[in-house]
Amino acid sequence: MSSVVWRERRAFAYYYQNAASAVGGQLDLDFWRRFVPQICQKEPAVWDAIISISALFESSPEAIPDAKKNRNYQDALEWYVRALSRVRQQIARGAVDIFVGLVSCVLFLCVEFLRGGVEEAMQLYGQGVQLILTLRAQRAFGLVATTDASLLDDTIIPMFIRLGMIGFSVSQPQLHLLLQDASLKSSDSTVSLKSLRNEISRLGAEAQFLQHACGEYLLSPDGPNVPQHMCDLQESLLLQLANWYVAFRHLQKSTLNDPGTIALLIASHEALFVMLKVSTSSSEVITDQFLLNFQTIVEQSRIALNASIRPDGTQPPMTLDLNPGVALWFTCLRCREPATRREAIALLQRCPRVQGFSSTSAAVSFGENIMRFEEMKSMAILQGSTKCCLPTLDHFVAGDQVCQTHRSPYLVSDKQTPSFQEDFLAQILPEEARIGHFSIIQPDDSLAKTITSEVIAQWNLRLDQPILSFWRNERNPADQSWRMVREYVSMSFAV
Repeated sequence: MSSVVWRERRAFAYYYQNAASAVGGQLDLDFWRRFVPQICQKEPAVWDAIISISALFESSPEAIPDAKKNRNYQDALEWYVRALSRVRQQIARGAVDIFVGLVSCVLFLCVEFLRGGVEEAMQLYGQGVQLILTLRAQRAFGLVATTDASLLDDTIIPMFIRLGMIGFSVSQPQLHLLLQDASLKSSDSTVSLKSLRNEISRLGAEAQFLQHACGEYLLSPDGPNVPQHMCDLQESLLLQLANWYVAFRHLQKSTLNDPGTIALLIASHEALFVMLKVSTSSSEVITDQFLLNFQTIVEQSRIALNASIRPDGTQPPMTLDLNPGVALWFTCLRCREPATRREAIALLQRCPRVQGFSSTSAAVSFGENIMRFEEMKSMAILQGSTKCCLPTLDHFVAGDQVCQTHRSPYLVSDKQTPSFQEDFLAQILPEEARIGHFSIIQPDDSLAKTITSEVIAQWNLRLDQPILSFWRNERNPADQSWRMVREYVSMSFAV
């Protein structure tokens, strides 16, 4: 046996034993460990993609500091190039099966996520959505096999919805197309952990569209005024979430020896509940009344992360499954209780390095800086100043030490009433110090060209760095009324 053949077979064995369960999670294990390997027996491009994913998993920076010089990493790129070449040849011959093409697209997405090819991943995501829409149209005429249709509804479409939810800022048009079709309902009406996972992912995507739409009304020059149909949609989604929770509790009582998935679903539910409740409000202190929800997110996320630790004590380098990262990210941004917020940041740092379109290290850096900015802004307000600069990360402690060395001296006792807690948080971090809706303007973004010279001078901006554009509430000292103001800060860290 040649060394090349041996390395390929070894990579496949590693995929089957280690990478398959990490990429898709336990709930999609049948797809990743049985169905995909079956396809690769007759599709060389799928084989090449599988072993490429495997080699990138094994040569991740967590395992090998200088991974790109590693033999596995070089093999992965060679196999990936070979897979792409084979698919292009099939397309040229008109010999590509659409469902196999979709599976190949999913595998190529994994490769691009692992190697950091964000632009390439965005293109593949759009191509995958188009293949899904084509298969939906074919299914309407009975042209899709029953097994393929089931995998499409129960595994692949929910996977693309989860990816779209994580990369919402770049995937909105495609995600909207996925959510439009009534066939989002599972082909199996039985309530299971998988169906509950898929449904709460769908609700999470719908909630992000609601939040985005409400934001446009809240930031209107005419003043924050969310129309009734948006409030009706909010109530509808809250009702759907309540029904989801009833089904979840019923299943939880009758099951299941899967504490990690249970904890993950609880954390996701809590985050989605808070997101929906606050989506129609322009106030940021409104989140203070949900401190117990944020604490539950932290507690359950810790359980979920402990359950997904690999034998070597690390998390997988990447996952396409629902994971605590989304709920923890939301907590980092919207929970202003110092200890809980820092614990969320520390746990976020333990999540898989790559979560779809999201980089965990970038999310942690952003969350840390937003927290420090708000806390320094609060100090500036209390001292009568109006300016505050976004700090760098030079003095930040990494990992779990964050919640230990920066634990708040102002911890709120469980015996204190919710109203006391809310008043307390509003005092240490007033409304004026809190960042609301925000966007990140990259140097090569077309929006960067719209920033006027007056704004650049006022906020001392550097156009060669990312710029954080955000809104916050400001009190008019004359009549004590509130207005929303837009501010800008240059960001000296990568996003």
